[in-house]
Amino acid sequence: MIEHYQVLAELEREFPELTPELEDTQCKRNMYRQLSCFARFTNRFIDQQDLAQVRRCFQHANHLWQHGDQRVQAALQNSYLFALHMYQNSQLSMQLRILLGPALTRCAQQLTYAQLP
Repeated sequence: MIEHYQVLAELEREFPELTPELEDTQCKRNMYRQLSCFARFTNRFIDQQDLAQVRRCFQHANHLWQHGDQRVQAALQNSYLFALHMYQNSQLSMQLRILLGPALTRCAQQLTYAQLP
């Protein structure tokens, strides 16, 4: 099981190119900021429509979700999924939801429904 204090090491291991951003002092101490940084990293690929890299990010997010403790899952839902640029246009949005996978898609939908009046 991935504990909340292991997320930084997991992200640095899987995405070495993200390490400089994660090395920020505030980021190192806060899992929510780490996952926000990971969301910004993923959004760069979404904005470029680089679906191979988006898939890679989503696969790791799913790994964190499936193997993470409750704190990791809550942070993924509230920091990572909340910050993604998922709804740019309908074609891209559909592709992104497919790449996101069923578990994280359900979480993203819960966030959307929770915001409805």
